[in-house]
Amino acid sequence: MIMVMILLTILNGLANFPGERIVALAAGIAGWVAGLLLFTDAPPTLRIQAGILILSGSLLLAFAAVRGHAPDLSLVATLNTSLLSMIAAVGFLRLVALPRENTTPDLPKGPGSFFQTMIGLSLSSSITNISAPILVCDRIHAKQPINRFMARCATRVFCGAASWSPFFGAMAVVLTYSPDSSLPWLMLAGLPICVVGLLYIGATTLFLHKRELADFVGYPMRIRDLKIPLILICASLTGYALLGGSSILAVIASCALMVTVATLVIRYGIRSACREVARFIVAGLPRIVNELTLFLSAGVLAVGIIALIELDLVDISIADYSPVIMVTVLCAMVVLSAMGIHPVIQIASLSPILMESSPNPNILGATWLFAWHLGTCSSYLSGTNLVFQGRYGIPSWRIAVDNWPYAATMVLIGSVWLLVLHHHFPSFR
Repeated sequence: MIMVMILLTILNGLANFPGERIVALAAGIAGWVAGLLLFTDAPPTLRIQAGILILSGSLLLAFAAVRGHAPDLSLVATLNTSLLSMIAAVGFLRLVALPRENTTPDLPKGPGSFFQTMIGLSLSSSITNISAPILVCDRIHAKQPINRFMARCATRVFCGAASWSPFFGAMAVVLTYSPDSSLPWLMLAGLPICVVGLLYIGATTLFLHKRELADFVGYPMRIRDLKIPLILICASLTGYALLGGSSILAVIASCALMVTVATLVIRYGIRSACREVARFIVAGLPRIVNELTLFLSAGVLAVGIIALIELDLVDISIADYSPVIMVTVLCAMVVLSAMGIHPVIQIASLSPILMESSPNPNILGATWLFAWHLGTCSSYLSGTNLVFQGRYGIPSWRIAVDNWPYAATMVLIGSVWLLVLHHHFPSFR
């Protein structure tokens, strides 16, 4: 059903035909069927969180209906379908974009290895998402147990890629809830923050963790391992430029599938490539159960909030998305994330309210991307930190607390950068 959702979403996003609403609804229904079938595979805490979101959204929809407003229930099925399809399609890249098991040389050690590993991890994470830190840390863990130092560095680097990467769920959420924002501008806004984050990690390690740096066991990231990520980024931006009017999420999803299939065919031939793709559809796609559960349930809440706003019962006090509001939103979202509220829930909840003030879509999108970056690395309930807890035995709350100084520093830097963008770049005013 997930593959059906992907294909229907791509068809709907790239083609322009009279029945596109029906196709979008069919894709959404396929996503919900998959979510219901996989719901029991989600972690208990996520199931509880999803239940609360769905219940809250349903109550708001029922309240709106009682007050005489007929909400568009089709939005419940279609609101987050595009971003889920993109996330699922990008998942295919793990078949080709990561080094193969039998090609790994001896792991290097020392300062040079640390910086090489962090830079390579950032670039590979930007395309293969959580697969990259898992592969890298698993290989390192086999030689030397992953400690808190490595865990906080890896989570900071991985989450930093969310500031700019078009292949992260963060970008998909932003493009969904701020549809008029420009992908190239959002990437240009977020890339400097990602680079500054890497510089922060490098500087603090050099001055505060000399012993860990000297003993560090790293993972070699070579140019050939980054070819596919770079090809996909170029293909997506080219497709976005050539296919004017098409959904950028559909462009990214289709490019991810085409690059994956083409690479598999070149490497193994058509028959083996088909087997690899079929195996991933059966065993790999269900692994997005966490994103599927969270985004579908958050969509119900978002539709409920939209219905409430349309009743004119909520007093929208934000008349202008001013620089003060912009910085306040960034700070508040990071704090709420540290308390355990996922950024996607915050964006879904804030979007109907903030959009009433007609903000510049690029500056709003950049704010959300920075909040996602810093919020996920500093939250004890973020999927990233929970993965490190499950695989390496480091409590997620310890990783989150260790990342608070990084998040606090980067909030200040991010706020200044947002102000610079707002005042000096016309596309962000």
